[in-house]
Amino acid sequence: MTQTETDPQLYFADDGNPRSARFDDIYYSLQDGLSESRAVFLNGCAMPEVWAGRRHFTVAELGFGTGLNIAALMQLWAAQRPESGHLHIFSVEGFLMPRDAAASALSAWPDMAPFAAELLAQWPPQRRGFHIMRFPQWGVTLILALMDVRSALSQWQGKADAWFLDGFSPACNPDMWADDVLQAVADKTAPGARLATFTVAGFVRRGLQAAGFAVSKQPGFGKKRERLEAIFPGEPDLRHEPQRIAVVGGGIAGASVVAALRDYGYAADLIDPAPGSGASGNPAGLLTPRLDAGGGAISDLFADAFYYATGLLRRDVPDAILSEGVLQRPASDRDPARFAKIAGQVAFDALDMGVEAAGLRLPRALALDPRTVVESLLGDINRVTKTADSTEGYDIIFMTCGEGIFDLDLSHSLDLRPVRGQIEVAGSKTRDPQAQAWGGYYVPTPDGFVFGATHVRGDRGTEVCEADRAHNLDTLRAVLADEAAAAEAGTHARAAIRVTTRDHLPVMGPVSPHTYALTGLGARGFCLAPLLGRALVAQALGLPSPLPKASAHLVRPDRFHGG
Repeated sequence: MTQTETDPQLYFADDGNPRSARFDDIYYSLQDGLSESRAVFLNGCAMPEVWAGRRHFTVAELGFGTGLNIAALMQLWAAQRPESGHLHIFSVEGFLMPRDAAASALSAWPDMAPFAAELLAQWPPQRRGFHIMRFPQWGVTLILALMDVRSALSQWQGKADAWFLDGFSPACNPDMWADDVLQAVADKTAPGARLATFTVAGFVRRGLQAAGFAVSKQPGFGKKRERLEAIFPGEPDLRHEPQRIAVVGGGIAGASVVAALRDYGYAADLIDPAPGSGASGNPAGLLTPRLDAGGGAISDLFADAFYYATGLLRRDVPDAILSEGVLQRPASDRDPARFAKIAGQVAFDALDMGVEAAGLRLPRALALDPRTVVESLLGDINRVTKTADSTEGYDIIFMTCGEGIFDLDLSHSLDLRPVRGQIEVAGSKTRDPQAQAWGGYYVPTPDGFVFGATHVRGDRGTEVCEADRAHNLDTLRAVLADEAAAAEAGTHARAAIRVTTRDHLPVMGPVSPHTYALTGLGARGFCLAPLLGRALVAQALGLPSPLPKASAHLVRPDRFHGG
């Protein structure tokens, strides 16, 4: 799907309100869009009373538009939030407007400025996929599905306690209001949930009723005579909240789980004698996606993870960023054509993929200090002196240990494999300022540069090896001869063990009752772990997942034994 196909053809009319030429419709009431949002959707779903006493509450929306409904919802939640409450939002948008246009539209309501500003600060790039926004100051997570409505609903792993149906009008965009879409809405609805919409079109009302909703007409807003409210049958499910949670392993996987738990309002014990001492303890590394010219679900997984991780670090751990932008150099004659295919994939914004003579430029990618990332995400978590196999008494256990997982029976059932990697740290100030990758990699640091790394399969040794140093120098010399010459004067080496799987994809999910694993991240831990750590926590706690269903299927633990 091209950007032209997803362009809403936005323009601002003489009255200053945004409109879509594609759908020949307005984005909100010409009288007062904010008052309409509050009357039709917030009041129509009985907010804030409906979430009273709920630690977790989920709102889903069809038609994100300017983000007005979401900003209004966050404002109400922040003012009327239940104790320790977290609001989960899932919104669908197939025709994303540019950030500047949304900023212009939202500027009409100054009293909502703090919420609009935070929303705009995390406005999605022009891509297809799940875009995750975090607002921890208000206890809110927003998953914005940038795709067509049917794909979004089929991929979302969640159930809504309230629905806002706010697509363009049924007369202008009947596809969003089709019977199968309304049935998909019902399939993603929790017992007792409420639904609100501005329309009273007969086929919409009948479609909701056929899907199981009890529908009623209510007085409309402004010049509209009527609107619809609906209730799904049943009573809200009672949640069982875990009292004690353990995270085993303090590298990037464990730190990502800890950060997600903190966002959702949960504390945990960390079991790790030396957090960040394994592969996450290198002095420099790269945060880049896996580049797969074939596209598909694997590319989508890495793209969603890449955008989430880079956004997280820029907002929460900026001190860990050594530089922005990475040049992916060709490693073979086939790479230029492969790079061109990757740059055209809809999972990436065209601005984040630039094909040039030197290779594929990734301006959003990061060079980072892994140790600072891990320390920041772990925060002041409680550390306990236990071993990985002594976790009795915990309601949920997250197994996120790196190389130490090979000492546990768990590694055999997951078919995990060790890969030894040695890096070199050079103190020379003579260096190219651009972080680069080509099979090897090169990362400038304030004190010199880091380069490597070897990939020795089946080896768990962490002793520094002179043959590996020679290999790393040869790899660097083939691309950056001056830097290699400077490094020959002497380097400091470090070896660590990566954990990989047979299919080179990570493992995320339940491995036994109350025990969940995140491992097998290989060389892409800092790209994958932030999103997968959040998805694992959501899975364990029964919360809406930030991971599309297809991505979760790729990384499920039981794939190695026919599950």
